[in-house]
Amino acid sequence: MTIDETQLRKQAVDAILRGVAKKTALMVSVASAGSVVYSVIQKIAQPWWFLPVSVLFGGALGLLNFRWLAIAVQRVYLRQGATSAGSNLAAVIIGLLKLSLIFIILYIVIKWRLLHVFGLVGGLSLCFLAILWEGSTMMHQASNGSE
Repeated sequence: MTIDETQLRKQAVDAILRGVAKKTALMVSVASAGSVVYSVIQKIAQPWWFLPVSVLFGGALGLLNFRWLAIAVQRVYLRQGATSAGSNLAAVIIGLLKLSLIFIILYIVIKWRLLHVFGLVGGLSLCFLAILWEGSTMMHQASNGSE
């Protein structure tokens, strides 16, 4: 892989990360605003900010997870001189550590009831939807560019 090719790949990865971050921020902002309205109108038992903060935290955690995944892919698979077996082992170890840390965070938050569970899951899901949205956008752009 040449230096130009490596730079091109890094730029593509950075563009994807920016796109996913922007789309996640947009969807989480809309969902948080909607949950503020819902919380105020419904006058639920928790404070009005409990659900929106949960959505924000879930979105941030989902985006952090995606960013860690991108870093792991860049460092493990795109590294020059990496062997297939070594890359796979490193990816498994990094993945387990990352998921363990996220599991611990989620366990503490849910166990101590620091956040609304459905808001947290909703925020995590919005990051996943942003990844799908960005992938769809990129596929559409690629198909229009190849015609």
